[in-house]
Amino acid sequence: MEFRKSIKKIVTLFMLLFLSVGLHAQTAVATSQVSEEQLNLTLESAVELALDQNLTVKIADQEIKRVDWLTKENWYALLPGVSASGQYTNNVLKPVFFSDFFPGGKMEVGSTHSYAVTGALQVPIISMPLFKNIELSEIELKGALESLRNTKIELLAQVKNSFYGILMMEESLKVLQESYNNAKETANNIKKMYENGLASEYDMIRSDVSVRNITPSIAQAKSGLELAKMQLKVLLSLDLNTPIKLEGDINSYKEQMVASSPTLHPLLEGNSNLRTLDIQLESLNKTFELIRSQRLPSLAGFANYQLQMQSNEFTFSEAWTNSFAVGLSLQIPIFNKLSITLKEKQTKVGIQQLQYQRELMENNLAISVRNSQNEMNRAKVQLESDMEAVKQATKGYHIAKVRYNTGAGTLLELNDTEMALTNSKLNLNQTIYDYIKAKTEYDKVLGKESLIN
Repeated sequence: MEFRKSIKKIVTLFMLLFLSVGLHAQTAVATSQVSEEQLNLTLESAVELALDQNLTVKIADQEIKRVDWLTKENWYALLPGVSASGQYTNNVLKPVFFSDFFPGGKMEVGSTHSYAVTGALQVPIISMPLFKNIELSEIELKGALESLRNTKIELLAQVKNSFYGILMMEESLKVLQESYNNAKETANNIKKMYENGLASEYDMIRSDVSVRNITPSIAQAKSGLELAKMQLKVLLSLDLNTPIKLEGDINSYKEQMVASSPTLHPLLEGNSNLRTLDIQLESLNKTFELIRSQRLPSLAGFANYQLQMQSNEFTFSEAWTNSFAVGLSLQIPIFNKLSITLKEKQTKVGIQQLQYQRELMENNLAISVRNSQNEMNRAKVQLESDMEAVKQATKGYHIAKVRYNTGAGTLLELNDTEMALTNSKLNLNQTIYDYIKAKTEYDKVLGKESLIN
């Protein structure tokens, strides 16, 4: 009973682990065509596929395109603007001109019908807000590029954790299967011994129950493994019906665990969240400059061309006259109800808030890095202990098996050593995976863009 509870606890831990991974995986749109061909994946090919197909990466790519067009739009604001307009006026009551020289003291002016076609050109010469807007859009483009970088770093971490998590579950499933085979072999031997009068009926029943108790645990482990593979397919934007096989062995990571030595005081300047805050701070400072630039005069050049005609009849046969003018337009802000001053104060407060946020984030990231280092060091120490535990548990199981077969040991002793062997192997797999997760988190916090190491 104790053995069954131990196995169920480990399987439940696996299920919860991959359910938590799934919460971070974005929703993928499955393709309509179902592929039955098995896809063999290494960690490198899985990462490459994720960076090429993942929908979150595609969204970030589109955001860069959008901001790039915004930057061009702001640059084009410096080009001359040309406009044209046409106007028809029907003077139902004509304007009058008053003078004592006219009969009745007034005289109507103009014609019943008036036509005008106007062309205008305007070009900014000095306009600081336009230049500040261009600089702001370039900073926004830098932020979009950093957002894409952060998306890729997050995705790489998820893919790596998911990939090695599946390898860990496959290895643990092998351990459970070995435990089942050992229990089955023991049950068969005890049954033969019982039939020959060499074992009690109680031992035969107990051994058969042990085999049956492991069966549902294996089924649960297989279900958890299938769920983990589906979540990896979501990360890679694969059809959920596509069969996949991962190439690799989690035990091969043991050598890297022993050789690895993380930096004691790593630099956080590569962290994407810090870099994003720096870009936001740069953007707010540029916004402050933009607000202040609204106090400055702006100068623009203009040119107007007008073609017009008037007639008392609705006709276009009268002579058209034209006019043309060029000049400069100077606008000087004098009083703006203190709106610019108040906006400046708001922006300064926002800048101060971001500076505090950056300091707080840097402190939290330093703690996160130290925690990852501690986890890696703990796993390295635990690895040696787990490897020795597996060695001793294997030896103990074989001794107990021989003792029981020769009548010197009990079934309880054999079951205890079998449970100890299974738990030691599962603990070894978990320790390796804990190290991988800690190393992945360490690399992610430092902003490393290549997590295949």
